Amino acid sequence: MLPASHRYPVGGSLSVDSPYYVERPADALLYEALTVGDFCYVLNSRQMGKSSLLVRTKYRLEQQGTQCVALDLTGIGGIASTPEQWYKGIFVQICLDLNLLGKVNFKLWWKDHADLPLAQRITLFIRDILRVYIPDRSIVILVDEIDTVLSLSFSSDDFFALIRFCYNQRSIDPNYHRIAFALFGVANPANLIQDPQRTPFNIGQAIPLQGFTIHQTEPLMRGLKLPYALAFDILKEILSWTGGQPLLTQKLCKIVGERLPQNLLLEDSAPTQKVSLTQPIADFIEGLIYADIIGNWESKDTPEHLLTISKRILSNAQMTGRLLGIYQRILANDVIKLDYSPEHIELLLSGLVINQDEVLQSKNRIYRAVFNVQWVNDHLEQLRPYAQQLNVWCVSQQQSDHLLTGFALKEALAWAQDKQLSDLDYRFLGASQALDNQSTAQELATERQERAFAERMVSSLQTATQVFAEARQTARKQVRHVKLGRRWIGGIAAGVTGGVLVLRLTGILQGLEWLAFDQIVQRLPSPGLDSRITIITVDEPDIQVAGSYPLSGQVLADCLQMLNRYQPRGIGLDIYRDVPVEPGHGALVQELSRSPHLIGVEQVIEPTIAVLPVLAKQGQMGFGDQVVDGDGTIRRATLSIKSTDGTSLHLSFALQLALNYLATEGITPEDLAHGWTQLGQATIKPFEPNTSGFYVGAEDGGYQMLLNYHGPITGFQQVSLADVLAGQVDPEVIRDRIVLIGFTAESVNDLFPSPYSNRIIGSSRPMPGIVVHANVISQLLSATLDGRPLLQVWPQSGEWLWIAVWAGIGATITWKIRSMVGQIFGVAIATGSLLGLAIVAFAHGWWIPLVPPLFTLVGAAIILPVATAKHMEMLQLRQTVTILMDTVRDNPLVGEIAIAYLKQVEGQEPARLALIEQCLDQANVKLGQQAHPLAGDNCPSP
Repeated sequence: MLPASHRYPVGGSLSVDSPYYVERPADALLYEALTVGDFCYVLNSRQMGKSSLLVRTKYRLEQQGTQCVALDLTGIGGIASTPEQWYKGIFVQICLDLNLLGKVNFKLWWKDHADLPLAQRITLFIRDILRVYIPDRSIVILVDEIDTVLSLSFSSDDFFALIRFCYNQRSIDPNYHRIAFALFGVANPANLIQDPQRTPFNIGQAIPLQGFTIHQTEPLMRGLKLPYALAFDILKEILSWTGGQPLLTQKLCKIVGERLPQNLLLEDSAPTQKVSLTQPIADFIEGLIYADIIGNWESKDTPEHLLTISKRILSNAQMTGRLLGIYQRILANDVIKLDYSPEHIELLLSGLVINQDEVLQSKNRIYRAVFNVQWVNDHLEQLRPYAQQLNVWCVSQQQSDHLLTGFALKEALAWAQDKQLSDLDYRFLGASQALDNQSTAQELATERQERAFAERMVSSLQTATQVFAEARQTARKQVRHVKLGRRWIGGIAAGVTGGVLVLRLTGILQGLEWLAFDQIVQRLPSPGLDSRITIITVDEPDIQVAGSYPLSGQVLADCLQMLNRYQPRGIGLDIYRDVPVEPGHGALVQELSRSPHLIGVEQVIEPTIAVLPVLAKQGQMGFGDQVVDGDGTIRRATLSIKSTDGTSLHLSFALQLALNYLATEGITPEDLAHGWTQLGQATIKPFEPNTSGFYVGAEDGGYQMLLNYHGPITGFQQVSLADVLAGQVDPEVIRDRIVLIGFTAESVNDLFPSPYSNRIIGSSRPMPGIVVHANVISQLLSATLDGRPLLQVWPQSGEWLWIAVWAGIGATITWKIRSMVGQIFGVAIATGSLLGLAIVAFAHGWWIPLVPPLFTLVGAAIILPVATAKHMEMLQLRQTVTILMDTVRDNPLVGEIAIAYLKQVEGQEPARLALIEQCLDQANVKLGQQAHPLAGDNCPSP
């Protein structure tokens, strides 16, 4: 027995100084390729010495000054790893192997680049390594167990694309010539990456890793401590069994060393000393192999090797049968040409076979002895899809009842293809085929009889089919000329009107009616500039000219002083000012006291904002509070609000200015009955919370009215505050007008949605509060002085009648016009007429319902054809039955078949089937009295 210091290592990777490492051509190929920077991959079966090759190559590269990184992917993560953990593990391992911990705070670096994709972080880090941290040395990254990426829960394509990127980058950045990659594992390159466009394998060099040859095993011979000739013969015999497989060869050397007689071992003897075994070398080695490896191999396979091969062959349920079948043919010495199919690649990766001149052959004698024909047959027996039937057939003394037929036989024959089966398998399958052929012959005979019967019935079936089709066509033509009574129009119109009114009264249609209101407002022609109102706008540039926000008292005083020179009839200061704003507050107070025609703005709804005392003392104020609809849009104006204690009445900012203007014309308001107010030519009616459905349950606090807009800001004369302060104002745009001063700057946020904001197409812009006040003043003045109509609505009964009329129009259109195209055209014309009437009415001061009548128009136009079509279908069905009953009297068989067709076609709806039965009962037609095979539910469909 060899001493412990000379025992062969079996399994695992060998250390760099192991005396038993066997160099093969792959060592030189890999070392030279990595030295020049090539991408290499060593993909082979398990336990072929890949890891030892990696260790030895890494050592040689480091000796020449190359820095190496060894990535064992089994230690980085498995199926439970997240992409973040996996790539971070690679990142940390690179830092450790390149001794970068003192140069890189890898936790901070990883966190700083967290917004980048994971693979890009590694790519960027490699660039930093080449340019900053290791700018003058070559780097080789050796990745072991690359096949573990197949078990990850995410795609690893980015990792392989990273490798390809580093090689492609060489044409741009020469630093990348200093980095190389090598992959080691058990896999097919095509299986490692899903996207072939990103693979690096088409730019890499495959390193073939073959088994040991006798001329490479000098280290193993020395380990036997035998004379060279004897050691050579022993190694030669070992290789004849192992085929040079590294683990098996090392294992046999270890076993031989442990079993050699002590007197054969050399210590200080000359290597040419002649010694011999007491038995032939071949018998000695064969005995050891059968005793320690092949015999009861499952329990002796330590470290696991043969079991690894067995598990790989048998673990893939979809491929195992095919793998065993191919290997079965290899054992039978069939010539199996390598076609690089998934099955052939899997056999090669298992290590069970080798590629010998493009022909698959068993790798060695040990494998042929362990994984022999009996082993293959035993596992094929477990895989047979017909194993249970075969066993029962044998036990029953081969009775035909247990043979395979039909699909089961086809499946078994397909499975047996390309497999060498036992004689019993062939007898069982042959008997099953014979029985199946006999059954097929019987089926053909039966089929001929049925065909003859079917041919006798073809004439009747064809005739019945033709009669059925003609009866339905005739009934359809007869019903087509039937016109339904006018009562259908009234019924449908009433039903649709009722449904729409319910929707309207519940407020569901309120939002659509507001939208329609806004669209009509936008589409009215512009009346031009209002000649009674000028707006002094305070925009962003004006605020910059003024020098501060809020505007100082001096700026406002200068502005008022300048305006008063041009004798305006009234000034509205729509800028909240309840506290002094220096400089110039005193000057502002003096100017306000000299301006009796000026109205300041206050806020009376919580939170309240008062005016300056000088204005409050003279009663020169009006509230600027706005009332908005449920969608936030201003469509109403509040003219006055009573105080909470009911002792005083607050007038709006706009009303105060309008009344002051009208007072100079000698016009004052006059109270009328029902809360109405007469103001010159205008009669103002207060807003009601349920204004005929246009509003449902709206907030009606204070005295409100519907707002008939004059237009957006472009409908009023505008002068900027900066121009006023600079004196660059045409006096005629100020003289004898109401001048409003207010913010239009978006930063002040005195903006409100208006009907002009709710645009279906184009951008929407809110309306400044000062423009809303201008529209209210314009409406009051134009209605009072020019007779421009205020917005009014119909009484509720009138609107209901209007909605019902359009329901009747929609129903009448589809009742009068039969074609769908004509109906659509008619409804389109009616819709256009409705829209036109609504716009004309609005221009004359009337808001008439638009959305509800549009709903009733379209709804009635749709529902009437749908409802009447059902009725017409029942008429057509009754007429069809009548025609077919006439056929029964003349040709009972054909008539019954045709009626059976009709019942099959219409039988999905119980009501239609019941109508057919009713018609048959009335005519006393008893189906089934004349027995024949087609007069029932089994009758084929026409």
